[in-house]
Amino acid sequence: MFTFVVTCYQQEEFIAMSLESVKYQIQRYGQEQQFQLIVTDDGSKDSSREVIRQWLEQNKALFAQVDLLFNKENAGICRVYVDALRRVEGERFLVLNGDDLLSPYNIFELAGQLEEYDIVAPAFLRFVGAGQFLTDPHIYLEVVLQRFITGKKLYYAARLGCPIMGVALYRKSLLTEEVFAYILRFRTVNDRACFQKILEQQKNVSTYYSNRPSVLYRMSPSSLSNMNSPSRILHDKEIAQMCRFQRETEKSHIFRLLLLWQEKSTALRHGSNRYIRMLRFLSPYFLLMLWLYICRPCQLRAMERELVDRHLQDCMDHYQAMQAQTVRLLPPDLKKSR
Repeated sequence: MFTFVVTCYQQEEFIAMSLESVKYQIQRYGQEQQFQLIVTDDGSKDSSREVIRQWLEQNKALFAQVDLLFNKENAGICRVYVDALRRVEGERFLVLNGDDLLSPYNIFELAGQLEEYDIVAPAFLRFVGAGQFLTDPHIYLEVVLQRFITGKKLYYAARLGCPIMGVALYRKSLLTEEVFAYILRFRTVNDRACFQKILEQQKNVSTYYSNRPSVLYRMSPSSLSNMNSPSRILHDKEIAQMCRFQRETEKSHIFRLLLLWQEKSTALRHGSNRYIRMLRFLSPYFLLMLWLYICRPCQLRAMERELVDRHLQDCMDHYQAMQAQTVRLLPPDLKKSR
């Protein structure tokens, strides 16, 4: 059984598109497989739950098992994330945010790499508004660098709280009660805390990177991609907290200094002076990125270009198709705006 986990909070306008992209994967590529769907809602006050239920009325037959985890009050993505992962039945699964979409490419083919690797880290494309994709290749440097942040570099990058493998597929067997307990120390850094603890417990984790987008990532004013949003400010504070937790158990004096350096650099991201904010680029993680880029600039530029040029049109067409399929499920006021 393959499990799709879809997390939702105040996403009445987008959650149906997210679920429709799951349906697309199953109908296009999922023949002769069984599926579990876990949909969470973290105390939404809009019509998100009604949209989810309407979509399921028409599509529940696609799944061998459906679990709805609806919180009465907002508990934070970390609590929702852990509650959902505890319900995963299969060994292979994928977590998707309720305002993002799965791409038009075969996610199960990519999941097949879990036969050989512990974690599969796919690429993604970013978009804003009603499907305006970001086409400047240079903004995808952090994405393609996943190909080279492996082994010890991956272990140290994760300990520094770096944004790696945000949309990864991995085996459920990597999750332990210690991983869950660590995630629950936070409210917003679910992916980072999860992989940090996994790599702390298993330092020889093998990873596979695919330069084909598996997720279409929405950037919005309220998302973590907006450096000035309240959720992003809290997110950065929790990254600093992660670094403090790591320093408590770190034996190497040099790495403890790097953790302190990384911790302090997160506070610079929201300073009032733009020159002070620029100092964040001297953090250990950005220096690691710079070093990797200097080592292989031509290869990385080619990968950035390939990611955008090769897949952009397919992903734009897919977004429009998913949008057209789900307009009928929108609340009346949102239908008018469309």
